[in-house]
Amino acid sequence: MTTLFEERERAAEALFALDEELRFLALARRNKMLGAWMCERLNLTGREAEEYKSRLVEAGAAPPALGRTADEALVERLRADLTAGGAEAEADALPGLVARYGAEAARTVREQARA
Repeated sequence: MTTLFEERERAAEALFALDEELRFLALARRNKMLGAWMCERLNLTGREAEEYKSRLVEAGAAPPALGRTADEALVERLRADLTAGGAEAEADALPGLVARYGAEAARTVREQARA
């Protein structure tokens, strides 16, 4: 027979696991959206574009370098990719895009979780 405390503990653990899963899904969705935006700027299409988006999603799952946030590392990487692709003029929009796409992805993931 389980106690009330054990039931609450299991519920809290389940909620934590769900929150972490939703956070991961939102970050993956955000990075895929950023990847699509980047592909347009870098003129990547087809398989090349899909591979680029996949690499961004995978990079979002890796821990950032010590002393950096994941968003800072992502913006730095995207800025370097834009510079290498000759589209450095677009780099100023990156911090705002990360925030906007992050909020949009989180909202979409929450809505899908409720459905």
